[in-house]
Amino acid sequence: MSTPSGWISIILGLILLVVLVFAFYQVNRTLNEFKVELERLKNALEETRKNTEDVKKKLEEV
Repeated sequence: MSTPSGWISIILGLILLVVLVFAFYQVNRTLNEFKVELERLKNALEETRKNTEDVKKKLEEV
């Protein structure tokens, strides 16, 4: 049978592993949400650019 300190080391190692996996998961999820938000902003900017070009053309016609 192992010493109690051996079991404590194993348990602490497992807890640390779980914390690291959870942290990696959270960072990955946050980065994915950030990517989606950036894509939305890019689309909004592109739409604004198109609208600006349309307004410019209409103003030039006048």
